[in-house]
Amino acid sequence: MLRPFPFYPACPVCGDRRVNPGALEVRWFWDDVRRRAVGRFRPGPEHTGYADVLHGGILSALVDECLAWACAVEKRTYCLTGDLQVRFRSTARLGETLEISAWAETSWGPYVRAHAEVASPAGDLVAGGSATFAALPREQSEALQAALTLRPGDVDILADELAPGQTLPPLSESPQKL
Repeated sequence: MLRPFPFYPACPVCGDRRVNPGALEVRWFWDDVRRRAVGRFRPGPEHTGYADVLHGGILSALVDECLAWACAVEKRTYCLTGDLQVRFRSTARLGETLEISAWAETSWGPYVRAHAEVASPAGDLVAGGSATFAALPREQSEALQAALTLRPGDVDILADELAPGQTLPPLSESPQKL
């Protein structure tokens, strides 16, 4: 089952083009079966780095945001990127829908280490990433969540109890790789 995450209207990745005309409008979901954050993005000509290839900075931003959602699920609070590594394996072509997925690997204190993959429509690995995130204090997470568009049915990262039908994994359980 896929559960949508909320979004920040001004965000360049998940934002709303009515608020931020340059937003990519990626919608992120929690995949209960694969136990990871997932999203899809189809790059257009405005996202080119060169010769019908997606710009690497845009691909890095997609990886970073997907990793952030995986870490938020792990910590049950919003998190900030501490470090980010992205390894490009092949080119991402314009017009081809990419699937971005991320999962938390290890967690200690306020920190969490996570990994991500970007797959082509054929299932080939386009890029992989890893990052360390730091959990925000509860007060800062509440302020951040107040700025998000949180719709009925969206994953509520800060909920003390899960809403009916909301089935997030145990905090330290890692998913299987694709």
